[in-house]
Amino acid sequence: MTRIRLNGGFHNEVYVLEGEKKIVRISESRKSRDMVSQELAWMKFLYERGVALPKPEMALESEGGRVRTYFEFIKGEQIDVTNSAHWNPQTFKQFGRIIGKIHALSKEFETAEMHRPIWTIDNQDVYMIRNCLESLVQEKYDRLMAKLVSYNSSQDTFGLIHNDFHQGNLILTKQGELVTIDFDECAYNWYAQDIAVMFYHAFWQDSSFNGESDHFCHTFMGNFFKGYIEENLLHEDIIKQIPIFLKLREIFLFRLFLEKWDMANLEEWQEYTINSLKENITNDIPYAGVTDFSIYL
Repeated sequence: MTRIRLNGGFHNEVYVLEGEKKIVRISESRKSRDMVSQELAWMKFLYERGVALPKPEMALESEGGRVRTYFEFIKGEQIDVTNSAHWNPQTFKQFGRIIGKIHALSKEFETAEMHRPIWTIDNQDVYMIRNCLESLVQEKYDRLMAKLVSYNSSQDTFGLIHNDFHQGNLILTKQGELVTIDFDECAYNWYAQDIAVMFYHAFWQDSSFNGESDHFCHTFMGNFFKGYIEENLLHEDIIKQIPIFLKLREIFLFRLFLEKWDMANLEEWQEYTINSLKENITNDIPYAGVTDFSIYL
């Protein structure tokens, strides 16, 4: 069966099988069979409880020493932030419902062993990037982790999360349903991480394509929180942690772009992004100028 290569992001190879409604993913080499198997078990658990996502095939195969998996092909389009039919308060509320439901179901998910990355006091560097950071950024990273250590984890603040939830990992079907894809980075982490990543990419793309707006943060987060609360308890600690995870997202992306982009031949937007990230990190500039997300409740 002929494979057609799709954009697999920074880590995996992703194909669609021509003539079949199947997606083929070849995971990066660092992903063990146990890690991928638990990702699929998590997806199956969510799918069976009504979360819209591509149905996974549970069988694992090998290809060149890497793990090959198959998923249902979802027909639809990616969200266009310049299209008001896609990018509107109702959609923002639906984002909140999806994440809220995933977090609520995380409290029910049981497994005999944990094979996904897990944030603990003894294993804070779940992205394994600390030693790759320059000294000043590393210092900022350590300070953010120290803030997280001050919080007590509970089933209302911590569990198995998507870990890369943003509009680029959602497909809008013709029926108007939002389908969540790419659970490849799922991990045991604070729920605030999912919310921060969603807001980070929403604000980034909206301001890039639609221009900066004084109202976007309020419109987005106000509706997002409304949707989230319909599905799950929004613990006060989650709200307090969002600015921490926004800054951690900046550090994660800064390191990722340094690794993946050709630094000797940067496009203008790439150079701007790298410089902007470094300035915001080193000067502790609040992302989107927001320091307290409780104002959007």
